[in-house]
Amino acid sequence: MGMRTIADHILDIYQNAVDSGASRINLEIKEMSGQLFSFKVTDNGKGISREKLSEVLDPFYTEKKKSKKFGLGLPLLKQAAESTGGVFELSSEAGRGTEVFATFILSNIDCQPIGDLVQTLVAVIQMSDDIEWVIYREKDGSGYEFSRTDFVRALGNDFSVNPVKIKLVREVIAGAEASL
Repeated sequence: MGMRTIADHILDIYQNAVDSGASRINLEIKEMSGQLFSFKVTDNGKGISREKLSEVLDPFYTEKKKSKKFGLGLPLLKQAAESTGGVFELSSEAGRGTEVFATFILSNIDCQPIGDLVQTLVAVIQMSDDIEWVIYREKDGSGYEFSRTDFVRALGNDFSVNPVKIKLVREVIAGAEASL
């Protein structure tokens, strides 16, 4: 599976934050219809040392202990954003966390489609069961914000694993997206 949409990049970078051992992750998504799309993932995970910051943008570098010996997420995101005339920024400090920011120029012929944000946000919620997360979404000046705490209060601690409650979460997010 490749990174075919911007939503795929969001999911990949969010998964990196989960894998970093973060206890808190913020996801911010902003869009100006037909013009700009940006997202920022900020976590308080293990972070990346100053020496390794440039290495993580090498497509053949990874710290993951898996059968694949390279990590393409950050390099592909950087290429995808910059190929549209957009921006990619990575900042991190060992032991303190990481922030990844990308902006895409939607009108650029090289821009990937945004993809299914509703499904992406539901997946983000499901993969971060014990992590305090906040999702902020803005489009053309309107927006919404959800947090793990909001869903726990409304649906209980099992909201991300109970099939009926996951369906409700999907409906809430779909409704919020449709209102933008």
